[in-house]
Amino acid sequence: MGRLAMTRYFALTAAALMLAVFAGCGGGDPDTTEAPSISQGRWAHTATLLEDGRVLIVGGNMSASGKLDSAEIYDPASGTWSSAGSMSDKRGEGHTATLLSDGRVLVFGETDEPTADIYDPATNQWSTVANLNFAREAASGTLLADGRVLVAGGLDATKAGREQVDSAEIFDPATGEWTLAASMANVNSNHKAILLGDGRVLLAGGMKTEIYDPETDSWSDAGTPDRERSWGYTADLLNDGRILVTGGVFLRGGWQGIPSAPIRNAEIYDFDTGAWERKADMNEPRGDHASALLKDGKVLVIAGSELEMYDPGSDTWTLAGKLMTERDLDEPLLTATVLSDGTVLIVGGKGEVDERARGLAAVEIYDPATFEAAE
Repeated sequence: MGRLAMTRYFALTAAALMLAVFAGCGGGDPDTTEAPSISQGRWAHTATLLEDGRVLIVGGNMSASGKLDSAEIYDPASGTWSSAGSMSDKRGEGHTATLLSDGRVLVFGETDEPTADIYDPATNQWSTVANLNFAREAASGTLLADGRVLVAGGLDATKAGREQVDSAEIFDPATGEWTLAASMANVNSNHKAILLGDGRVLLAGGMKTEIYDPETDSWSDAGTPDRERSWGYTADLLNDGRILVTGGVFLRGGWQGIPSAPIRNAEIYDFDTGAWERKADMNEPRGDHASALLKDGKVLVIAGSELEMYDPGSDTWTLAGKLMTERDLDEPLLTATVLSDGTVLIVGGKGEVDERARGLAAVEIYDPATFEAAE
């Protein structure tokens, strides 16, 4: 059973509750500026900041059954979008994009075949590379310090019901080949993986957290988070090396259980001590939201129509404005990318047209330097 089908159980109730919450926040003008729209509305796409400061938008869904193979590039210098061609396969919710050391972008996942594509911004061309060992969706892709890419976990994309897996493999851009890595101690999907300062990789998912050491090709336990999260949460590497994890959804009764409503929990992992610590809750519960580490070290979180900001120094959340275009309250599935000038590019997301889910083409820019919080 896919994530979209599973969330229908609680979507109407959760949406109604959250509408009431947001209604209580009052009206007011939006705190973003409008940017040119993308050519194709989409949600659950990936956004990759390229080395030259442009942003690559790839794949996603235009509808529940309509996956996309197209890509677009935003140029902040001109404020315009241009086509970035098409991948070899359509890749919707659950694919992964990883910026390589040479500036190209590796994209894989969310197809029944273990295919992978590479985008070269220098030529604006896509090329296929060798297949992964397994077809995956909702896996992670992490650029290692030596330029290789660790792919871990996910769902077996060849099976009805999508079973979680514990396997991992490594892509070497120098050879274009994949090799199997040591398997994780636990199955995991829809998790977050972050490269730590010492070259290891933290994988946080559910109640199971592990660290991969590429020097020894081994996994080790990384402690137990305060709150179980099955999907829809964000993880940001803070300037001091700690990792902030926010929101998400958990499943009551195991992997095939009943999804909860989004949660407002936030916690931090300190890899120096190997400990998780509960932090101040967000102002509102959020799942499938977007987050971005700002230039000043604060973290911006964006959901249906609201923005809030976390200050690691004071452990406080501050309401930080509202969007021009409201996204789905339950599954916004938008992206937020910090540009070189410190502003945040907010792209797409899920909306509703004639009572059906549709990808949004709306693009907005948020400037944290000009936002003034209400007194």
